[in-house]
Amino acid sequence: MRSSNLYLWQGVAAAGCILSTLRADDLTMANDARLTGTVRSINPAGVLELASALSPEPLLLKAGAVGKVDFSPAADTSPLPGAMIELSNGDRLPVTIESLDDQWLHVLTADAGHLKIPRGVLKSMQLGVHKQKVIYSGPKNSEEWTHNGETSKSWKFANNALTANGPAYGSKSFDAPLRFTFKFTLKWQVNPVFQIYFADPLTPKLDLVDRYYMQFNGAGLEIKRESSKGSHFRTVMLLPRTPDQFPNNQLEVEIRVDRKISRLQLFLNGEPEAAVVDPVADAPTGNGVALTNNAPAGPTQEIQGIEILELDDAGVRHRSEERGDAKTDSLISRDEDRWGGHLIGIHKGPEGAVFSFKSDFQESPLELAETDVSTVFFAKPAQDPEPAPAIPFALRLRGDGVLQVTSCVFSADSVTAQHPLLGPLKISRTGVSAMERLDSKLEVKAEE
Repeated sequence: MRSSNLYLWQGVAAAGCILSTLRADDLTMANDARLTGTVRSINPAGVLELASALSPEPLLLKAGAVGKVDFSPAADTSPLPGAMIELSNGDRLPVTIESLDDQWLHVLTADAGHLKIPRGVLKSMQLGVHKQKVIYSGPKNSEEWTHNGETSKSWKFANNALTANGPAYGSKSFDAPLRFTFKFTLKWQVNPVFQIYFADPLTPKLDLVDRYYMQFNGAGLEIKRESSKGSHFRTVMLLPRTPDQFPNNQLEVEIRVDRKISRLQLFLNGEPEAAVVDPVADAPTGNGVALTNNAPAGPTQEIQGIEILELDDAGVRHRSEERGDAKTDSLISRDEDRWGGHLIGIHKGPEGAVFSFKSDFQESPLELAETDVSTVFFAKPAQDPEPAPAIPFALRLRGDGVLQVTSCVFSADSVTAQHPLLGPLKISRTGVSAMERLDSKLEVKAEE
């Protein structure tokens, strides 16, 4: 789950959540109005107290008035751990691996210290995780997306988004690597007609170009390949996901592009939809993005949250592939070798952690350095656990971590929370980027 938004609903503090003073919080109200101030607390009735320059006294915002709060925690530049643990309930925790036996996994976290995790609640372990390099994050203004100075046909900039109430076009070139992630969020009032071009050379006055583009309209969503040779247009992905299927007239799009192997993977609202290979042999080499709104004048259309990121998807690819027999542990190496069997343990070696894995096809255990391991899947319990009670909150952590908690209390420098699998936790305040009230849209679910 990649969002830093807080969705606050009536009763958000019923489980004991109190937010201490934070600075430069941005609030989006239910009617799209915006406020900036310091969130001081949320009382049991869901009333939010906000210190604002607009009033000498704190503002009391009634339950349901606030749709979104973006927190700005203190900057923390300390390095993130190199492994990601996934628990049986879908939670993720960035960690440094210390040791593992048949009962416990011992880890060190950057913001919660040493933790002792029962082996039975482990789902997977990804090694070699690092933060993706940000190539671009915006939009920052309309000028950077203005097309040849034609401001009458360009996107307008408002509330950190590009908006249009009629046909609009804008483009921008990036120093994008061969493997990149392209993210953006579309918002519309009625009848969206978007065309988003990427890996585009942005070469003017050429009828035949090599690039990809995504179009989203009343018929659904499609990604097409435009080619200068052979068939001009080819469909790469086709999803009959019409605009009325997305709540709040909003769609978060993530496209992972690996031009080394001509592979594209699509995520919608954080969920994987499709992974395909480019039908044309040579992938496009362009580094531009072009944004087009083809809806007629009247309703407002919007694009926000545009990001270009460096892509390192080896671990992501392994987690999304078939893991094999769920009754046994599985290990995938960085060279794509796969074994089924039992992860006997993890112990310290002269140059880092060493994984001892007993394969089904070998008498002696394999001894693998942590640097040679990509992903580990842990065997599922013999019996399905009883359904867990509903969890009201999720804490978002630095490094793409997320923990569902039954209660939490914020202080100036820490967060005290109760986790259903890990028990009581004390987390550095700088390590928590957001808190969300879980509902049908935001709920963190363990994968089947």
